[in-house]
Amino acid sequence: MKVAIVTNNPAPYRVPVFNLIKKFDLHVIYCCRMENNRSWDLSKFEYNSTFLVESYKENRDGYNYRHNNIDVIKSLQFIKPDIVITTGFNPTHIYSFIWTVFNKKRHICMTDGTIKSENGLSLLHKFIRKIFIFKSYSFIAASNGGIDLYRSYGVPSKKIFKSQLCANNDIFNLSKNFNEREYDLLYSGQFHERKLPKFFVQICIEISKLRKGKCKVLLIGDGPLRKSVIESLKSENIDYTYAGFVKQPMLPSYYASAKLLLFTTRMDPWGVVANESLAAGTPVITTPDAGVANEIVVNGLTGYICEPVLELWVSAILKLLSDENHWNFFSRNAKEIIKSYSYSNAATGIEEACMWALKNLDSRQ
Repeated sequence: MKVAIVTNNPAPYRVPVFNLIKKFDLHVIYCCRMENNRSWDLSKFEYNSTFLVESYKENRDGYNYRHNNIDVIKSLQFIKPDIVITTGFNPTHIYSFIWTVFNKKRHICMTDGTIKSENGLSLLHKFIRKIFIFKSYSFIAASNGGIDLYRSYGVPSKKIFKSQLCANNDIFNLSKNFNEREYDLLYSGQFHERKLPKFFVQICIEISKLRKGKCKVLLIGDGPLRKSVIESLKSENIDYTYAGFVKQPMLPSYYASAKLLLFTTRMDPWGVVANESLAAGTPVITTPDAGVANEIVVNGLTGYICEPVLELWVSAILKLLSDENHWNFFSRNAKEIIKSYSYSNAATGIEEACMWALKNLDSRQ
């Protein structure tokens, strides 16, 4: 059996998953080598791959991209897959879907979206999704939120499979206790308005005031708001370290050096930074708008979920920074809950979706 996955670009949390797929002949078709807001390090591909002629535009949200690679048709004609998995609804994915219809091949929808992340879709976008769903044989979700999204379109549970977004838990599993961690608060990600970095600064200022200057901050990442964030921290005399964009091999030691990750965001379908943090035993505080909320970031167990209201975040942070035993409870839970979010389980989810699509004759069964 030949399976083709059509996806935007290689991602460090998906390449290792694809490397583990052995039950069929896998070929991954990438719309581009790297979208221009990414700076990822990637592991070696152990599967066949094709890079299309790049043709994409940045959406107004500064996060999503619209890929339009008509040459995907030529690639599919050459590969001749039995099953095509599309990971979105860009024009490139639509061309791939149409190819399966005309060539009587089986299509599988794969998404990391959730009901919340797709809440503002236009009627046209929703109509396109309904067509995809009607003609697809099975469905792959990256999270429980993705499963709920498919169910909202009437997809029966038996046709939905889960391929978790995950990090390399083993390399992040560094044993450092509360007192060995140099930094109180960690920011890891893009310095983009969507990630609420200015709200992060407000939190740091308030924590520093309440703890009489005792607030050591670690910043990881880059983006258009980086300079203003650093200048704000500096002007308020916050003790901070800016590590810049950190390459993958160095990330575990940074996560293990912080007591808390503040995953401030106004919209993230998931948030692999939370996987990395929890694997390092670092509790996470995030907003209800993160896909990880109520799945791996469990309120009162592995972290806290707070609306982006300063007083709520400050209260949650102080509960953990002022009580080592409380922090230890969260840290142990973090390492335990993240175990099942592994590359192996994610690969199994994709394989099971393909086996279901292969054995069922009718997409509507």
